[in-house]
Amino acid sequence: MLVMKFGGTSVGDARSIAATGEIVGRAARELKRHADGVSPVVVVVSAMSTVTETLLEAARLAAAGDERAMQEKLRYLREKHLQAVATLLSGPERDSVSKAVGEILAEFQNICAGMALLRDLPLRAMDAGLSVGERLSSALVASYLRSQGISAQAVDSASCVVTDGNFGDARPLPEQTREATRRVLLPLIEKNCVPVVTGFLGATRDGVRTTLGRGGSDYSGSLLASALDADELWIWTDVDGVLSADPKMVGEARILAEISYEEAAELSHFGAKVLHHKTLAPLASRRIPVWIKNTFAPEKPGTRIGPPRPDSAHGPKAVTSLAPVTLLTLRSNGTPGTAELLARTFEALSHSHVEILMVTQASYQDSFCFLVPKATALKARTALEEEFELELSHRYLQPTETEDVAAVALIGEGMRGAPGVAARMFGALGAAKVNVIAIAQGSSESNISCVVSVEDRAAAVKAIHQEFIGAGGKS
Repeated sequence: MLVMKFGGTSVGDARSIAATGEIVGRAARELKRHADGVSPVVVVVSAMSTVTETLLEAARLAAAGDERAMQEKLRYLREKHLQAVATLLSGPERDSVSKAVGEILAEFQNICAGMALLRDLPLRAMDAGLSVGERLSSALVASYLRSQGISAQAVDSASCVVTDGNFGDARPLPEQTREATRRVLLPLIEKNCVPVVTGFLGATRDGVRTTLGRGGSDYSGSLLASALDADELWIWTDVDGVLSADPKMVGEARILAEISYEEAAELSHFGAKVLHHKTLAPLASRRIPVWIKNTFAPEKPGTRIGPPRPDSAHGPKAVTSLAPVTLLTLRSNGTPGTAELLARTFEALSHSHVEILMVTQASYQDSFCFLVPKATALKARTALEEEFELELSHRYLQPTETEDVAAVALIGEGMRGAPGVAARMFGALGAAKVNVIAIAQGSSESNISCVVSVEDRAAAVKAIHQEFIGAGGKS
């Protein structure tokens, strides 16, 4: 069983969809030879590139009352999809998909009309509206596969992925999702039909559409792979694999042949374009490996993410960074004490849905600092002011804020058991004259992270990469 997920660039236009169809056809034929005449392949697709952003902008224009501009966005969406249909399909398939495009976009127009009346963007309506991109993509890809002689059927993941009602960032319900996925997809696979499933989407138990938030399409792929007990998940994108650093900062960045689930999660957490940690969780629980591959260079091996193998290399593998971020510091005079200070801070930030990137604590006083994305710094500060209103009014608590800083992290399993790694990392930063503002190490053997100024970000990444991974570096 193989689940293949194709990102927005992989279905971004007619040429890309043709390349995707060739990959799916090749995999289906290969697996058919080893599976008693059945092609156990499941395809998951994102919306065509730029489509989700256009849908979002159209909804905003509708809520603002700008009917003309909203119609222009709708016209762009219609032309983009119909152009791909005209290029890829002919005859009844072209007529059928053209009709489906019109019907799905008419549904979106009705949603926008409701937003215009409300002058608002309700999350429930937004989820319904944003589902349009993947549904159009699924219909188009499935039709193209059929035109190439591959039995395929578009499947709306609202029938497979069962979630809670947290619109905009819904949480899948594992047991219900597993049951629904197997009920819907396995009969198609047994008929030698390739399901082409919409990524990013789900539905509540009552059938109300939801979306899965950041990394939602990749997450859909991992959920289906887990539910189907797949052997592997292949994620097709427009890069050759996971890089050891941002090539814009490090010219000698290299493709990593293999990383573990934990290493991938750490890289994603600190800004690298790798799978989001929530995508990895369903795979890790069932030890299903995932490959990152290039749709436009399928002959390249890509990067394997999975459980470490006996011969897997340990030690530093990659350097990543994240900016802009904000460093918030709380210093108490003893009231509240350390445990209470930490507990109340984390609870307040959790209730406000603020992601914490890094935490470090002073050992000699009741103070600690934590890193948050700059976009949520105001929300974090407001939450803390409300939580500690009394302590702040009596000056029991002194908050400070450092803006426009960057997080830099060295990633690799087994670093805790390797003497001298931290010394070499900070020695390299010192030699590059990079000032370190804060440090965090110890909770994970796969990550040593620090905070530097935004101006020093590129120099820090380059110095660490050169020390451990680049030419002459020995990890």
